[in-house]
Amino acid sequence: MTVRVTKLSSGLTVATHAMDHLESAALGVWVGAGSRLEGPAEHGISHLLEHMAFKGTSRRSATDIAEEIEAVGGEVNAATSVETTSYYARILKDDAELAVDILSDILCHSAFDAAELAREQHVIVQEIGASLDTPEDRVFDFFIEGAFPEQPLGRTILGTEETVRRTRPDDLFSYLDRHYHGPSMVLSAAGAVDHDALVSFAEERFAKLPTSPAPTPPQARYRGGDVREKRPLMEAQILLGFE
Repeated sequence: MTVRVTKLSSGLTVATHAMDHLESAALGVWVGAGSRLEGPAEHGISHLLEHMAFKGTSRRSATDIAEEIEAVGGEVNAATSVETTSYYARILKDDAELAVDILSDILCHSAFDAAELAREQHVIVQEIGASLDTPEDRVFDFFIEGAFPEQPLGRTILGTEETVRRTRPDDLFSYLDRHYHGPSMVLSAAGAVDHDALVSFAEERFAKLPTSPAPTPPQARYRGGDVREKRPLMEAQILLGFE
C-alpha cells in the first residue's frame, strides 16, 4: 500500500493511495462543515449548498457539469452529514484531472443562480416531506433530538420547509466563505492516481481558498430523554441509545 499525504499552500490536504493495477480512480473533497455548524436560521443550509454546487458555476452550466463527466464514463455526487460535506467522483485513470477541475470549479466558483435555487428548494422540501412519512428515518431524528435538544447537533440535516425556502444566494455565499477554508478540507484519491501530478494540479485549482482556520463546531451536551410519536401503523420503530 502506497499512501502519501501533502499539505498545499492553501492548507488543503491531499491524500492518495496509489493502486497501480487499477484502470480507474475514486477521488473527492471532504469539507469539515456539516449541519452541526448551522445557526438556527441556517438550518438545512449545508445540505442545500451541496445540492446547489452542481447547479452551475462561472465557467459551467449545470448541464455542462453533468455532460463533461458523463462523456468520459465518470460520475459525480455529494453527501452531507452532521460533521462533513463531501463531493466525489469516479473516473477512468486518464480523467483524474477533469474530475478535480470539476470539483474545484463547483467548490470555488459556484454561481448560486436564484432560479436554480428556487427549483432546488422545492426538491429539498419534497425530501423533507418524504422523510416525515418514513418512520424508520424519523426514529433517528427523534433520537438525536432527544439526545441533543436545542442544539445544532440535535437538528435534522435536511432542515425545515421554512428555513430551506427562506435561504437566498447571499446566504449560501456567506456560509461558503465562512466554512469552506483550505485547512478544513481534504482532497483524497484512491486507485490509478499519480500523487505528485494531483498535488500540482490541485495547488493551482484550489489556490484561492481561504487559508485561515474555519470556525469550530459548538460543544455538544448530551441530555437524553424519551421521544415518542404515535401513528396508526402495523409496526413500531424503536431506537434505544446511550451517550
